[in-house]
Amino acid sequence: MVTNSFDVAILGGGPGGYVAAIRASKLGLKVAVVEKYHLGGVCLNWGCIPTKALYHIATSLEEIKKASTLGIKMSSPKLDFGKTMSRKNDIVEIQRRGLVFHFKKNNIELLNGTGKLISPDTIEVEAGDGKVLIKAEKLIVATGSKASSVPPFTLDNHGILDSKGLLSLDKIPGPLLIVGGGVVGSEFANIFSTFGTKVTIVEILPRILSTEDEEISQVIFKTFRSKGIEVYTKTRVEKVKAKTSGYIMKLSNGKTVEAEKVLISVGRKPNSSYIGLDKIGVEADSSGYIKVDSNLKTSIDNIYAVGDVIGGFQLAHVASEGGKIAAENIAGKSKTISYKVIPWSVFTSPEVGTVGLNKDQATCKGYKVCIGKFPFSSSGKAYITGETTRFVKIVTDKETGEILGAQIIGSRASELVHEIAVAMKGELVIDDLANTVHSHPTLSEAVMEAAEDCFGIATHKS
Repeated sequence: MVTNSFDVAILGGGPGGYVAAIRASKLGLKVAVVEKYHLGGVCLNWGCIPTKALYHIATSLEEIKKASTLGIKMSSPKLDFGKTMSRKNDIVEIQRRGLVFHFKKNNIELLNGTGKLISPDTIEVEAGDGKVLIKAEKLIVATGSKASSVPPFTLDNHGILDSKGLLSLDKIPGPLLIVGGGVVGSEFANIFSTFGTKVTIVEILPRILSTEDEEISQVIFKTFRSKGIEVYTKTRVEKVKAKTSGYIMKLSNGKTVEAEKVLISVGRKPNSSYIGLDKIGVEADSSGYIKVDSNLKTSIDNIYAVGDVIGGFQLAHVASEGGKIAAENIAGKSKTISYKVIPWSVFTSPEVGTVGLNKDQATCKGYKVCIGKFPFSSSGKAYITGETTRFVKIVTDKETGEILGAQIIGSRASELVHEIAVAMKGELVIDDLANTVHSHPTLSEAVMEAAEDCFGIATHKS
C-alpha cells in the first residue's frame, strides 16, 4: 500500500472541495483531492450546469415562439431533443476538462477512488488498482449530498428518477409527475413543460417554492397553471402502481394521475455515512450533517468540513465560499463564514432572484419593515425586451435604512439580485442605492426605483 504525504487532503471534488483545493494551492500548500466520480460534483455533472443548459434552451424556445410580436416571421420551431442533450453533455465535458486543467496547472494531486477517514490525518483511497493512503496535516471533508426519496416510491432511475436520472433521458418523456415543488422540482417543471411534456407537481406543503417570498411563490404558481402545469399543494402520493408505459398514482386529494416518468425532488441528505466519521470521532447531528464552528472546523481540530455535508444553505456557491474559507484558515488566516448575504436564484420563467430576508422573516425578527417595490411594467427597457411583467421588491429597516433583503421576479432576476447583494455586503443603506445613478435604459433601473419607493419618490411608479 502506497502512502503519500500532503499539507492538505480533501475528500470530495465538488464545488466545495475543488475550490478549496485551488485556493489552498495558490496559498502555497501541497494539496490532494480524492473524488469518486468526476470533478465538479453534483453541481457540474448532474445539477446546476446541465439544468441551466436545458433552461437556456427552453428560454430560447419560448423567445422564438414570441418572435412574431417583434415583427419577425418564422415557421413554428421544433426541438431536437437529441441535439439538446448532446449540447448539455458537451458543456459538462468542457467544464470537467477545465477543472482537470486547473488541477494540473496548480499541481494538485487528483486521486479517483472511494475515500474514507481512518485517522485524523489519513484518508484511505480504494481505487481500481488497489489502496493508497493519503496523509496530511489538515483534512477537509466535502462529500456533498445525495437525493432523498419518499414513500411510496423507490428510486430506480428507470421510471422513478432523481435529477440525475431525468438529465440522462434520451427522449422527451411523456406525462411527468414531479414529487416536490421546491427549487429543483419547479425548475424541471418549467423546462420539460416548455419542451412539450405534460407536467404535474405534487407538493405536500401549502405552496410551491415555500422558501421564497409568498408573493413570488404565488406568481410562479399562477404562471405554471397558465402553461398547463397541474399543481396540487397540500397533497401527497398515497399509492403507486406500475403499468406497461408508466405509473398510475392515487393522490391524497382523491385524484388519480398517470405518468410515464416520476421525478422525486423532495430534498437531499448528506453523504456522511461510510466515510469514517464515527471511527475518528467527528461529530454529526441526528440527520448526519457534520457539526462545524464559524471557521468551518469540526470537532477534530485539524479537520474541516464544507458544503452540503454540513447542511444549511445547500447551494454550490455557498460550498465554494466555504472551501475558500477553510483553505485560508488552514493556511494560517482567521476567517469566518457568514450567511447573512447569500444570494440565490430559481431558474424558472420568469426567473427569481433572492437575497437576505423577505418581509415576513424580517418582521419575525422584530424589524420595523419598509418595502420598496417597482414593477417592470414601468421600465422602458422591459418594454423593449417584451418582459414587462413582475417586480423588484426591497426589504429595509424603516428606522435605520439598513437593507435587509430583496426579492426579484422577472427577466434577468438571477443577475439583478447581485446589485443588492453587493450593497448589503458593503453595508450601504437604502439611501445609497436610491442615490446611485443607473444607466438608461436598463433593467437595473428597477432596482434604483424600488429603492426610491422606500421613500415614496420613485419617478416612474404610478
